[in-house]
Amino acid sequence: MAEALGMVKRHFGREAVILSTRTGTKGGWFGLGEKPYVEITAARQSDLPETRFRGTTRSGRVEGAPRPMSVESIRMNSEPRASTRDSLRMASRLDRLPADASSEGRPSTVLLSEIGTLKSLVQDLVRQTHRAQAGQYGGKLYDTYRNLVENAVAEELATKIIDDIARELPASRMRNPQAVRAQLIRVMTSMLPTAGPIQIHSTQGPTIVALVGPTGVGKTTTVAKLAAILCLREKRKVGLITIDTYRIAAVEQLKTYAQIIDVPLEVAMSPSQLRDAVTGMSDRDCILIDTAGRSQRDDMKIKELRGFFNIVRPHEVHLVLSSTSSENVLAEAIERFKQIGIDRLIFTKLDEALGFGVILSCLEKADARLSYLTTGQDVPDDIEVGQGGSLARLILGEPLARPTVASVASP
Repeated sequence: MAEALGMVKRHFGREAVILSTRTGTKGGWFGLGEKPYVEITAARQSDLPETRFRGTTRSGRVEGAPRPMSVESIRMNSEPRASTRDSLRMASRLDRLPADASSEGRPSTVLLSEIGTLKSLVQDLVRQTHRAQAGQYGGKLYDTYRNLVENAVAEELATKIIDDIARELPASRMRNPQAVRAQLIRVMTSMLPTAGPIQIHSTQGPTIVALVGPTGVGKTTTVAKLAAILCLREKRKVGLITIDTYRIAAVEQLKTYAQIIDVPLEVAMSPSQLRDAVTGMSDRDCILIDTAGRSQRDDMKIKELRGFFNIVRPHEVHLVLSSTSSENVLAEAIERFKQIGIDRLIFTKLDEALGFGVILSCLEKADARLSYLTTGQDVPDDIEVGQGGSLARLILGEPLARPTVASVASP
């Protein structure tokens, strides 16, 4: 039951409401070898309607009956774990709450009462879990753990961070908030490997840098920012190539940027055209390649992109991700784009993100280093080289600082 409730909490978050529970057995033969299971049906609190009777609101005003309600629910079957794997299975489907026949499709008042009771039970279980964790970590460390989780750090990573602090920080300093915070920043910084800015290898021909990622994450704008920094601030000879032939607007946007900063732009529609474009820019210090947004679920497009890079092998491949995306979406994108050999991550839209802790999980999953962070749409501003210490402080809730010119320059 505890495992199933944990799945509900992870799927629906703090708005989880238990609608029903059921236990039973399945499998076996004539009663032998049967396995017990737990089935829970849950929904989000925000999906549930307010309690209404005969079309009258709590304020006394009469209004039309609410539309029939359809809630997204989740059903889980929990079996005893096998010796080497977790047999907890989960499936998601649309479900409809039963309605009281006399209320023209409105939820049964009895059911709503049961929902309230079950919600209270779940809240009690959550509080008990928190008290158990508080006893494990104790005082300030538990507050630190909660702060990490509230800032989008995955629970397993938050636990690892707190365990590291508890092991490394002397007991005499555990009650010192400044000492705990300083150790916390050191631990998180060690978990945030950084690559620094683009490295120009001037003695080996042009340094080829490709930006890849899902649609809508800001690759083209980021390419323009990097080109402007390298060309205008560092006085490098830069060339631009786009293989994003799916969106005419993206080509026109990059062409406009290329004209403003006075750098050549080539459009390649095939791997052979990409090879020719790179050859034609052999006098450049750096070539930046903009790619079309690929859905991480489109295997054919990912393979097509890999075909381009088999012909022209970039020195650096930066996976561009939006910090506003959910952890599951980011994890799926990382898994798919790893097929083409990413070695750096760029996170965009930090100015729109609700939390930054997810970056920790992404770097671990990608086995890559952080290169740049972007904080807006302005070109060539609103971009900076990723630094572990400053990002750790950002995760802890410090305000987002505006990048400086010096923070984006190559050594």
